[in-house]
Amino acid sequence: MIGPGGLFALHVLPARGQRVHITDPLVALGRREPLPLLRRVRADAGRASYALTAEVHPVLVLVDPANVTVTAPPRSVRVLTGAELPDLARPGGMLKPADVEALHAMARDRATWTRV
Repeated sequence: MIGPGGLFALHVLPARGQRVHITDPLVALGRREPLPLLRRVRADAGRASYALTAEVHPVLVLVDPANVTVTAPPRSVRVLTGAELPDLARPGGMLKPADVEALHAMARDRATWTRV
């Protein structure tokens, strides 16, 4: 997601009424085995940052969870629910409109992603 608030690499996790337990770097959804999902979210943001030559912030978006338990705040990853997603655009003022347009054009170019 590119906007005045900055660049964000969103990883969407459908939770649909399940409990989510987050312990960096593990994310457990319901009764499933915990997976190192936060590592993947950070890695995806790192690849996007490398390709776009700009800072990209990793974000884990939980869609419709019943309950979210965070043992300790994850290092460098924002965790939001689908309802909180519009708040991501509010910090604003990080990028000028011309920078947003240039980054958007770079992100749309397929050649940008071939070197990642």
